[in-house]
Amino acid sequence: MLNSRDDILPRFSLKYAVVLLVLLASAVVGVYGFSTLELASMNSGTRTILLSLAGLAALTVFTRKPPIILCLGLLACLSIVCAQIWPVMVVAVFALSSTVLGRWLLRQDALDDWSVHLLVGAGTFGTLTGLAAYLPINYPWLYGALLLLPLVLGHRHVTSIGRELLRQIRASRSAQTPLQTGFDVLICSFACLYVLVAFMPEVGHDALAMHLFVPSHLAQQHQWKFDANTYVWAVMPMLADWIYSIVYMLAGETASRLSNSAFTLLLAWQIRNMTLWAGGSATSARWASLIFLSTPLAFAESSSLHIESAWTAFMMAGTLAILKVSSFTPEPRERLSQLLLAGLLLGFAMATKAVTLSVLPVLLVILLLHYKAWAVPGIVKTLLLGSAGLILAGATPYVSAGYLTGNPVFPFFNAIFHSPLWPDIDFEPPAIFGTGVTWDTLYRMVFKSPQFIEGRVGAAGFQWLLLPTAAVAVLLSGNKKALCILLVGAGAMFMTFHSTAYLRYVFPSFALFSVILALPFSDARIFPRSLAIVAGAVLVLTNTRFIQAATYYGEIKPSALLSTAGRDAYLLERLPIRKMVDTVNALNTGHQPVAVFASPLMAGLHGDALYASWYNLKWKSEFDAAASPSELAQRLRRRQVSWLVIDLKSLPQAPLDRLLTVSTSYARLGDMELRKLNDTHYEHLLNPELSSLEGWSLTSPSTYDAARKILTVSVKTPATQRVDVTPGLTYFNSVSARCATTATAGRIQANWMDEQGDFITTSIETFDCTTQWETHEMNVVAPANATSVIIYASGHTDTPLEFKSLSFRQ
Repeated sequence: MLNSRDDILPRFSLKYAVVLLVLLASAVVGVYGFSTLELASMNSGTRTILLSLAGLAALTVFTRKPPIILCLGLLACLSIVCAQIWPVMVVAVFALSSTVLGRWLLRQDALDDWSVHLLVGAGTFGTLTGLAAYLPINYPWLYGALLLLPLVLGHRHVTSIGRELLRQIRASRSAQTPLQTGFDVLICSFACLYVLVAFMPEVGHDALAMHLFVPSHLAQQHQWKFDANTYVWAVMPMLADWIYSIVYMLAGETASRLSNSAFTLLLAWQIRNMTLWAGGSATSARWASLIFLSTPLAFAESSSLHIESAWTAFMMAGTLAILKVSSFTPEPRERLSQLLLAGLLLGFAMATKAVTLSVLPVLLVILLLHYKAWAVPGIVKTLLLGSAGLILAGATPYVSAGYLTGNPVFPFFNAIFHSPLWPDIDFEPPAIFGTGVTWDTLYRMVFKSPQFIEGRVGAAGFQWLLLPTAAVAVLLSGNKKALCILLVGAGAMFMTFHSTAYLRYVFPSFALFSVILALPFSDARIFPRSLAIVAGAVLVLTNTRFIQAATYYGEIKPSALLSTAGRDAYLLERLPIRKMVDTVNALNTGHQPVAVFASPLMAGLHGDALYASWYNLKWKSEFDAAASPSELAQRLRRRQVSWLVIDLKSLPQAPLDRLLTVSTSYARLGDMELRKLNDTHYEHLLNPELSSLEGWSLTSPSTYDAARKILTVSVKTPATQRVDVTPGLTYFNSVSARCATTATAGRIQANWMDEQGDFITTSIETFDCTTQWETHEMNVVAPANATSVIIYASGHTDTPLEFKSLSFRQ
């Protein structure tokens, strides 16, 4: 043994020196960086981890059961206490059904990686939901049947999974080192945090604006309109949102949030698998998963309903499949099988997020570098089938966007595609995030994180300080698998940062680099074991202290978890607009559009939200062009708006004054006010009191007495005025008239015209006049294809009539 060690140390002494030198340099940089920041205060996320750790550690010691089984039991108890057992059951059924479906689609044995089966099944379910969203068929019963079908047809596989789970519950802890058991307890402690934060109410911006808005809208309207005029993001790739919609349809908001957290935990499992594939030990695999779960950005992805966890899960599985299409896989048939799988999984990634298109060239380079491994008989057929899988799984949202808007990646690159729904300029990300990679990018990601994400210092995690050391160690180790993982992670980061340096867009690199960090630090030939443990412990502790640095939404509040009243009080204090949505829904029984002059956080709204922002440029231009209260009221009515949500502090004074003039307050929460468009019927006619003839057309020999402001007309010589109308709306047509000479009959008349100016139909009511001024009214509904109406001041006979006012109000 001694001789063996003597043989190894001289051989690797230079590598030790190089690695330690890089580590020393990183430590110096890290110490300087830490000297510039304040220590993060204790937060609810850190407290939750510590409490979970204490509880699980005690249970592990006294029960001798596997920490993972104890964690599942603890989470089951917490779901009951928090009244979230139904969402947990729905997400579990979705995961099980997806796994069974994926196994059937891949025709693979149950012993193969279940996570791949789950992803293939989930991607398939999401794709089917995205197609169903075009039609008004999206009801809970449909999705309940959809999830039960694979379970019924694959009941044998379901039974075998149940038996295996029961066996694990009954089993004692398997033979493993105390260090590995400790890692399992730590990983499970983070899992408790990720599940508990999913039980909290949603308060995230992107979630309430889009990722929760889509599922709630689909559940309420039973279809998604893909209307890029109303929501600029309506035709973007949304596979993750369709997956969230499935569980939302059955169990609501918490189920969607829980499925997002489940994808993050699935990533930890995928990182474990990739570490083992790359030659890591069981201990290093646990290190990799723990580093990832302790990363503030990973927690941020679960603290609100984002899509990057689901996207990264597809990317990780597709990347590993690409890496297996090489000489690393000894069996040629298995290489071809992995190529087919990669096409399908990367297609799902494309359908989830368009940033995938930036990463695909990197994977293509890796594939071409290993061309000798897959250039075998049958490769042509495999390439065709793999490409077909990529297109079928990934192209649908791009084809749909191209057809509906003229731009397959709408609204991006519109200077190239020239969609009429967006200006002919390229969509620009916020300038604060910058572009490109510089020599100090890693340092700035750690200590100047707000330049890369809406967060605080430390949002990226502190593992980036160790990445140069790990990268050098990988290069010196000669581990080709690890080198490929490093190249993919770095290449994906470089390509994405070339467009915008935003951390959430490089979340797959976070997962890949977790593998890279664990591999060399667990190799005693390259890195001293004791020093690796110290470095890893410091990293995890520091990340844990800054666990909420990448999010403003990850608060764990017991009162909001344990009761409905506490949940409502939390939302009322934290985000009043969410309670305002409930109030709007109670009043807006006709599900008419709601004009929103506040942050676009309207998930759960029973109707469309009209945002006067870049979300809806057409409505924004209409709102900005309304120079007077009457014009604003007219534009709101044309949009069939009755209710307005206004943030009194966010609008300039002039447009705010116009909004307040045309509406009446119904409810107020802080600076957020719900107002109703005034019931005073809006007058469409110009000069309804006949103060002048502007707007009116007279037929000779009808006369107008300017002094008395009176029109004298008959059936053959009417006065008319043409105004615009909105199809389907009710209007009130009234006149004030009297006989001019002798008793006769008059008429209230409206001729409806279409967009081409062609006559559609007429609405007429007659009345008998007297010598006294009398008002006569007629209620009418604009026909479906009417765009304008001609209002008449007319008699019903040749005998003249006098009119002193006419009105056409909405």
